[in-house]
Amino acid sequence: MRASAGECLRQGRRQGHGGPSHLKVVAGLLVVLAAVAFGGAAIYLYSDGKADAGGLDIRLTPTARVTRTPAPGTPGASATPTPGTAEKFVPWSYPAAAGPGVMSAECNGKGPNSVKVFLLWNASGAGIQYLDFSVQNNGFAAGTFLSFGPFGRDGWGYAIEGVRQDTTHIARLNTWTGTRWAPSYPLQFRTPICDASAAEPSPRADMLALRDRLGGTIYNSGINAAMAITDLQTGETIDVNGTDPRLPGCTINLFVIMWVVQELQAGTVAERDAGDIIAQTINRSDPILARRMLRDWVGDNNVYRGLDRMNVYLQALGMTSTIMDHPPAFPEESLHNDVSFNNSTTARDANKALRTLWDGGVVSPQWRDYLLQKMTLVKPGLQYIIGSAGYGATRSHKNGFLYEQGWADDDIGIVWFERGGKRYGYAISFYSQYLRGKYDAIPLAQNVAAIAYDWFAARYGAP
Repeated sequence: MRASAGECLRQGRRQGHGGPSHLKVVAGLLVVLAAVAFGGAAIYLYSDGKADAGGLDIRLTPTARVTRTPAPGTPGASATPTPGTAEKFVPWSYPAAAGPGVMSAECNGKGPNSVKVFLLWNASGAGIQYLDFSVQNNGFAAGTFLSFGPFGRDGWGYAIEGVRQDTTHIARLNTWTGTRWAPSYPLQFRTPICDASAAEPSPRADMLALRDRLGGTIYNSGINAAMAITDLQTGETIDVNGTDPRLPGCTINLFVIMWVVQELQAGTVAERDAGDIIAQTINRSDPILARRMLRDWVGDNNVYRGLDRMNVYLQALGMTSTIMDHPPAFPEESLHNDVSFNNSTTARDANKALRTLWDGGVVSPQWRDYLLQKMTLVKPGLQYIIGSAGYGATRSHKNGFLYEQGWADDDIGIVWFERGGKRYGYAISFYSQYLRGKYDAIPLAQNVAAIAYDWFAARYGAP
């Protein structure tokens, strides 16, 4: 049975996938330790100052270097390619180091910068090494990352303190062979929440009033719904049932698309191959094309490997309550070998990932805007939730729709505009489920989308 291109309907019968799936090294991997200890002492970071590392609120001790000083025989230019070029990262490719991986990311006190991270890797032995560290996933553009080192050719580990909590970070090893730089595959991981009071700012009075109004509207509707709103300028978030498990439908495919856009940025997938597939997937909420991206580009031609990698990636985006068991509309391809096992997420999880995209933790501003533009291509027949409000703003969103013990109708995205050279936006996630009628949630969804936009326009002015 073929999946409907317009609806993410569950279908098919379970098929075994013949053996364990494999996990790509992107986060949480403990690499095998080298036998020789790394050279040099650890550099510790503290939270009473700032360094220009794409928003990393830490500063180095006086003996540390924020920018790299080339060793004798190295080129004077930075190892990072100039902005606008794509550096092709080939995992585990000699003479690059293997890794890095996270041995531990643990809380080490209170406050926003309270995480201690210990990174490990396998050195290639091909030359001196530098550990690059950032909160901006932009190909390590100059001035947006910290660089630790040099380490000897046998260096294998490094500890960093004062790292920002609940934030997506990017790390890589860059080995200087004497003739060229050899960067490792970049690691993307999320730091834990150590101090909930400092993890995100408390909503101001107008947002609390918004939460109460949305909550009352949802309650009075009798619809099983959840939503979250995040002010992307301040990080304030409010929600209604925002931590309740929800059926994501094809909204979860937005994160498959995010992965593919990261590959576009790195140059490992060509835009001429992926651009139209991304656009069509968003336009008609096409689960068949989304599965193709998951299998071919996330999983290197294996759908189960793609699912494994996606679940690690979702954690790196801060989506700690989300699981992708199968490609939407293909429950027979379940990681749990169980067609009854549902994909699951929360409204707050979706907003965390959307904020990470907005803040630069997914791709560079250029590629972020590329994706935001693709997310405007939803066809008119699917513009009935987020697309129904805020006509003066840009509505970048992804729909989801399925039947599972009743209908589910979902939409997640970013509503934004520019004025006076400054960009304003908010993330919005709406989930409804167990509906008797196919379109029962539409009146509620349109009402709360309009309420959210009116709040935003009152706070920042209309476009």
